Amino acid sequence: MVVLFRTFSLLIEIVLISHVSLSNCQTINPEVQIQIENFIQNVYLPATNTSSLGLTIVQNDGEVLFTTGYGYSDQEKLLMNGNETQFLVGSITKSLTSTVVVKTLSENFTDLGEKVLDTPIRNLIPTSNFTLNDRFRSEQTTFRDLLAHRTCLPTNDLALLAEAFNTSEEIVYHSRYTQETCGIRTRFVYNNEMYVYAGQLIGLIANTSYEQLAQDLMTEIGMLNSTFVKHSDDFSLMPYRAQPYYVISNVSYPTNTGLVKRVSSTIAGGGLFATPNDMAKYMRFQLNLGIIDGKRIIPENVMKWITTPAIVRTPFTFKTSEEGQFISYMGYGLGLNIGSYEGWQHIYHSGHFAPYSALMSLFPEKNLGIFTGSNQGLTLVDVKVVHHFIYDVLSHVANASEKALARLRHEQNLLADGKLGRNDGVTNFLESVKNKEVKNQDNILGQYGSGDLGDVEIFERFNTEKETNGIYLSYGKWAQAWLNNVGEGIYSLEWDSDIVEDGYAQGDMSGGETFARIENGTLEFLSPAGDTLVPLGKFEFGLRFDSLPPIPWAPDSCGPE
Repeated sequence: MVVLFRTFSLLIEIVLISHVSLSNCQTINPEVQIQIENFIQNVYLPATNTSSLGLTIVQNDGEVLFTTGYGYSDQEKLLMNGNETQFLVGSITKSLTSTVVVKTLSENFTDLGEKVLDTPIRNLIPTSNFTLNDRFRSEQTTFRDLLAHRTCLPTNDLALLAEAFNTSEEIVYHSRYTQETCGIRTRFVYNNEMYVYAGQLIGLIANTSYEQLAQDLMTEIGMLNSTFVKHSDDFSLMPYRAQPYYVISNVSYPTNTGLVKRVSSTIAGGGLFATPNDMAKYMRFQLNLGIIDGKRIIPENVMKWITTPAIVRTPFTFKTSEEGQFISYMGYGLGLNIGSYEGWQHIYHSGHFAPYSALMSLFPEKNLGIFTGSNQGLTLVDVKVVHHFIYDVLSHVANASEKALARLRHEQNLLADGKLGRNDGVTNFLESVKNKEVKNQDNILGQYGSGDLGDVEIFERFNTEKETNGIYLSYGKWAQAWLNNVGEGIYSLEWDSDIVEDGYAQGDMSGGETFARIENGTLEFLSPAGDTLVPLGKFEFGLRFDSLPPIPWAPDSCGPE
């Protein structure tokens, strides 16, 4: 691990490495700029084991204080991150989608006002054939439910990572077979597919596509250099788009950009590439409640729908230093988290699609917005450290650096304690099954299916490296692996595709250690997490998607079966 904490005097030196020139609109106090830059370059970036970051800060009714970049957008071509570098902002896109939705709903259902968010989708769009896993959800789910993660249906990230489906239409259709984890509106359960659904539905209302609606809004805001991911993208012809990199032992390796294109079917949930300059405009637009450069695009009362808490997240607070600093996470609006920092409202959303990561923080009462984006993982330390540090510096907090260092130490201690890696409990579990009866592998060959996740095939194949036949698993475009039996019904997956880069980008030096439990006619993917193996998805032997009923509940049903 990189040793981070140099003497505090380092924070008042001017050391500018791998740094591009600033834009012409910098209005930040030079001493404050020095303090922020030194913390990022000499403390935070070493802590993340990376060298890449894009940054923009706006304040005072949208005045751009500071926009810059650190490190390279393309290391081979020596292209440096700058104000116009496009970073994948991931789930920050959800706030844009929510903005598109409230704008379109308010324009098309003027008589309903905010009640349009709580009107069942089937009432708003009777021709949509809106269908989820049970009759009640299908008839009563609203746009507020979709955008605030209130459906209590889990997200199908396994299908996204494997690229089991090619289009947003496929993703939406398969979501009707996703089984609930709790009763609707009882808990916050994050779900990317519901944003894909919201994007498709709002396009139906406006008689166009979600992408067109979003692009039109971004044009009005002035976000002219931001684009959505497409299957047809050729990164080599897109010099402003940041090439993604994963890191192993302090060495960066370029990620297969085909892996990035997986989000092209879920753009409403996380497929936006945006520049720091464009994010400055977007944050000004959000902070000014629908106004940009004196032009009102969305009514103020409609913009407030987005930041009205719609559901309470599991509440918790924690200290970050002995001085008594608390950070609280309280609720979720529409595509935005709503919390507090030092007692002030903190509206934010992160975006992660390894190795890209991004964070947008808005402090409305301070007229302050902060955006950071990166094209390089492993990110071992949460970038909120940087955002809180910038807030404290701009708020003239005397011990801002000490507070930030304390948070860094806290997160490093978590890493040192093994809480971010495999726990002994997983090793013990694997040891417990190791010496049990190994079942006949021939019994596991065949096709396995899942209504919401798609199809998996297991078959025998010649392994050229081992010069013998082996058991091979294939799921979607990217999840191919050799199966190695490690005990009763448990198999380790030896990945045979570039999907291993996902694991490296998230700090798993095994390249995404994954297991499968195959027994009694079911296949279940398992991933190490903490002291156990967490289920990622289950498939049934012989199940074929075309055999499933188009309506997944009985005609006389009134709720979950």
